Amino acid sequence: MTSAASSPSDPPTAPVGRWAVLAGLRPAMSIWWASRLALFVVVSLTSYVLALPGPTRIHEPGGWLLERFVWWDAFHFLRIADLGYLPPGLSCCDQAFFPGYPLSIRVFAPLVGSSVLAGLLVTQLAASIAMWLLWRMATESSQGDRRAGDTAVLLFAVTPYGLFLSSVYSESLFLALCLAAWWAGERRHWWSAGVLTAAAAAVRVNGLFLAAALAVMYLLQLRADGRWRPRPDVAALLLPATVVLGYFGYLRARTGSWNDWQHAQVTAWHRELAWPWQGLQLGWHSLVTAPSNDLVITRAADLLTALAGLVLVGLLCWRRYWPEATFVALNLAVLICSTTLQSTPRYALMWFPAYLILARLSVRRTGRWVRPVALTAGPPFLVLFSMIFSIHLWVA
Repeated sequence: MTSAASSPSDPPTAPVGRWAVLAGLRPAMSIWWASRLALFVVVSLTSYVLALPGPTRIHEPGGWLLERFVWWDAFHFLRIADLGYLPPGLSCCDQAFFPGYPLSIRVFAPLVGSSVLAGLLVTQLAASIAMWLLWRMATESSQGDRRAGDTAVLLFAVTPYGLFLSSVYSESLFLALCLAAWWAGERRHWWSAGVLTAAAAAVRVNGLFLAAALAVMYLLQLRADGRWRPRPDVAALLLPATVVLGYFGYLRARTGSWNDWQHAQVTAWHRELAWPWQGLQLGWHSLVTAPSNDLVITRAADLLTALAGLVLVGLLCWRRYWPEATFVALNLAVLICSTTLQSTPRYALMWFPAYLILARLSVRRTGRWVRPVALTAGPPFLVLFSMIFSIHLWVA
């Protein structure tokens, strides 16, 4: 992690050797795939024993099984992949979802014969890449202590809302691109970082927040070098804005409005701008007026995660991790500066600095509690929320 107290002029120490690029692949994949296999088996068997509903929206072989991990927003992504934006008879609200993830589904669909399977394949591949990068980043930021890398992956493996890293959702792909861009930025490969951030911006508008955080990292590197005149590679950080403007321009050509993306947010989810205190207040109001138990759980998680995000931003600022603080603060702001505080725990999966901090702490004497707490508290909630999702109730 980059901080003002560290030396951003020197990239993290990388492993040496012929196969250095694959360092951490085996331990990261062992932990991650073991957790995904266990989750798949538990959810599938429990759903079968409880005789949960059969396929209602996935009419293809294995539809019942696929529906355990494909629901809600997944159908927006799948429709865009199959039909594109604004197909005949539909005027809203697929525009709220950026094209990067549906495009990746469309690329892989001919290979597996199904958009649903392609979506799951893209998610699993992206999550695997993300866990590998996370392992390396945690290990190198802890002076080569592999236990930190193992803990970082473990935390993602048991995080209660980790089911979205294995469903047809865009979190895995965005996280993988974020980590890859961050990795490149720390090593001063700024053109690579810019391209990867542009790809992240094609997946979610939050790619602009990643670009802002990397710009802070760039400035810290300039200061460490004793110069303030940027190099030509600073132009790479403009690529994400170009991608977002390109998508908005496409919607302008199709709908006549530059703001059709925001219009879709308002129409479908009643998400409008608000002051942060208003967003938190409305989040509390939605909790106390929730009409069902699943919504009580979900809205409580939304509010608690938002408050935890504020604490995280404060911690990052206190430790002078300015790029990380910028990234998390902007991602949090877009949630709480809204009239609808929704899906906060799912979006928090992208707050990778928190996982890196806990991983680094876990290898110190004062952090011996990290692993036991994660292994005790994480799996039960992960299974519970996965089961709620599998029966098609709302969960973040």
